[in-house]
Amino acid sequence: MQSQQQLRHRLLTFDSILHKLFDYPSIVLIGGIWKSGKTDFALYLAERLLRLPLFDMTVISEVASNIDTEGKFNYIYDLRSLRQWLYSSKKRKLYILDEASEHLPSRRAMTSKNIGFIQIIPEISKAHARMLIVGHQLLTIDKTLLDATWCRGAFIKLGLKKAELISTLIPRPYTINDIPPTTIPFDPYSIAPFQENAPGNVMFKDDDRQTIWEWINGKNYKELNIKPMTLHRLIKKILKCYMENDLNA
Repeated sequence: MQSQQQLRHRLLTFDSILHKLFDYPSIVLIGGIWKSGKTDFALYLAERLLRLPLFDMTVISEVASNIDTEGKFNYIYDLRSLRQWLYSSKKRKLYILDEASEHLPSRRAMTSKNIGFIQIIPEISKAHARMLIVGHQLLTIDKTLLDATWCRGAFIKLGLKKAELISTLIPRPYTINDIPPTTIPFDPYSIAPFQENAPGNVMFKDDDRQTIWEWINGKNYKELNIKPMTLHRLIKKILKCYMENDLNA
């Protein structure tokens, strides 16, 4: 006779698993050997979460990644742009970081890039965000990402069409078979290295000055995730500051 725990496990569907993992802000890992379809699976999960109902919305409403998806998802691969995107609206967001073993390795835990990324993690609940962290060797990524405080589970890819989920939210490992390929276009050889700053950008310590600089250099309101009146107020604030400095010089 099956135990109640075994019966509950059999009754779990993949959608109910995804609800357990992603209904609330969280980090979920994807690991596995080379060429097991980890990137494809991450994009497939994003597709599914964009359709999965949660009350009167879906589990997530917007996706970004350091994977180039030919414009389907936001292409973000530096800390500053990631932070701006996370706080740009109250939409439920998902960020996919691919090749985390290379970009956030545990052996470089004290680098400013690692520290900057880790500092975002406690605030993902404020940003209504979820994160999928993909790496071929999960134990080699920064240990903070493995902390049970943030991490809700790990998918281990066992092949192109098979994965196993390990999570404290379910009674025992859950196997997913016959995983279909993602419909999101992507180039597996075009995964951007995650960086502290966007390449070639002038960086100001003050966020207001940075926003104005990027607007002057061609970014529009949508790209800056800012309303016109807010930008006008920032410009007036900076101009006033400069003029007051001149008067007091």
